[in-house]
Amino acid sequence: MGVPQGGPLSPLLANIMLDSLDKELEKRGHKFARYADDFTIVVKSQRAGERILCSISQYLQRRLKLVVNTDKSR
Repeated sequence: MGVPQGGPLSPLLANIMLDSLDKELEKRGHKFARYADDFTIVVKSQRAGERILCSISQYLQRRLKLVVNTDKSR
């Protein structure tokens, strides 16, 4: 079920897996930065951030079947 965290394949596989996330964020017109499985989406307000956090978390869970760590996400 995946590769060890910190292994040389981990960032490569994360980039491959999350390529569709990049395309979805671009389609929605969001400014973002991503390295492997860490990403930041830049928004203008706290309310927009909360809305996008919910929306992108659902996208990751439903479309990509990934688990979102709610303790680390903000």
